[in-house]
Amino acid sequence: MKKLLLLIAMWSVLANAQQYTIFEINGKKLGSFNEILNKQTLDKFTKEHHGAILVKKNSSNKTESFKALNNFQINLAQVGENQRDINLSNESLDEKNWIEVKKNEIVKICLDRQVHVWETSLNAVITNDSCLVFQAPIFIGTEAIQLHTYPQNDTKKINIATGMKFLNFKKDEIMLGYNKHNIRKKKLNTDIEEDPERLVSITATYLVDKYPVTNCEFVQLLWDSIPATSSYKNPGYKKMHHENWFSIKKASIRNENCPVHDTVAKSVSLYQAMKYANARSLREGLKPYYIFSATDSLDEAILSNGRYIIGRWDFSFHHDAPYIMVTTEKESDGYRLPYYDEWMMFARGGDKKMKAPWGNAATPLNEIQKYARFNSTYAFDGTDDYISEPVGQLLPNGYGLYDMFGLAAEHVLLDRIIFEGNLGYPSLLKGGSFVYGFYDTGATGVGAAFRLIRNIGNNAKWENIESNSK
Repeated sequence: MKKLLLLIAMWSVLANAQQYTIFEINGKKLGSFNEILNKQTLDKFTKEHHGAILVKKNSSNKTESFKALNNFQINLAQVGENQRDINLSNESLDEKNWIEVKKNEIVKICLDRQVHVWETSLNAVITNDSCLVFQAPIFIGTEAIQLHTYPQNDTKKINIATGMKFLNFKKDEIMLGYNKHNIRKKKLNTDIEEDPERLVSITATYLVDKYPVTNCEFVQLLWDSIPATSSYKNPGYKKMHHENWFSIKKASIRNENCPVHDTVAKSVSLYQAMKYANARSLREGLKPYYIFSATDSLDEAILSNGRYIIGRWDFSFHHDAPYIMVTTEKESDGYRLPYYDEWMMFARGGDKKMKAPWGNAATPLNEIQKYARFNSTYAFDGTDDYISEPVGQLLPNGYGLYDMFGLAAEHVLLDRIIFEGNLGYPSLLKGGSFVYGFYDTGATGVGAAFRLIRNIGNNAKWENIESNSK
């Protein structure tokens, strides 16, 4: 009787699902539905079934191609020595409960009490009344598992982050900035200190890509927007970039598995990185962060906080409108590029003393090479044989983020003019150097790498601790 009441109570939760399938323990299919799951159907399942059920939803937010990836059930033969076991207590579950997984990883979650209903769009199977085994998605992103426990009739949510780090700052003290100039220059007043080191306090909740976006991830998500031929008629690195993407797409299969350690996508313009961020937001039903509109401007600029003019470098040549206006959506908690201070915070990984994760410029090369590779060339060097290497081959920093140094420089957005040498450009390149302070100017049309972040709930709050430079 209690199970019947619980399932009836679930009716309002599941009523908005357009399509779903119900399974019992060990994956036996009980039924498929394209309409509202009504009381009579739930009553039928209750009378015929005597254990936990899995409600597998096909989210209406996802495109048809990505829906198709979830239309199969996990094979129990896959579950074994390679699975990761996670034991959770019911009291520990809240809205900020995130589990970080690798792409395609097999994970077994067990709760310390009975679960009558598991609800998810993941490839999953129930193994007993308290445990669910799922296979992580083949693409980077987030999913959720909603569960209903017995006898408390609680509803809990477990968030799954694939290929991302969950960072929850609660008035954490961090170091920002970088003292570019030595003491002698400062005393002689021959140069200014544009971004002094300083301590700040931050309260914020972030999801951050563990690795720079890879070639496979970029091509698979923007598949339909990558044409077969380049519209750039004259030889040059832009045409070279296009031909590189065409060859990657030609060698790929739509919706194929993207390896965790695929090669870094390092020939991406700022505009393309923003379009990719919006596409990833839409894939998860989130409001896109970037709004694009036409402009007559013929130069890049920071117009105001959240409004920019950038180069319209895309897979097509926009001769009549080479620039585009970008406005940020303040109400969005979708994916976006990190701003300068955020990138510096993530790159330092909690460090408040050293000039780089391995120490400073005097550190032996063999120690530096544990964290960063510097073999890659810039994608705009005018050569068609630039190196794109696999991500995540070396040690992560203190936050568990890989390749913040070396491998490839990354697009970083500015929310204000920080460096005089940047000449008002809305972005710059960070990483790809031996120290935190390196940056390259005017990078919107330059082929580079990037990683995305989400500030969940738009809750970032920064407070200065000390304003004097170090």
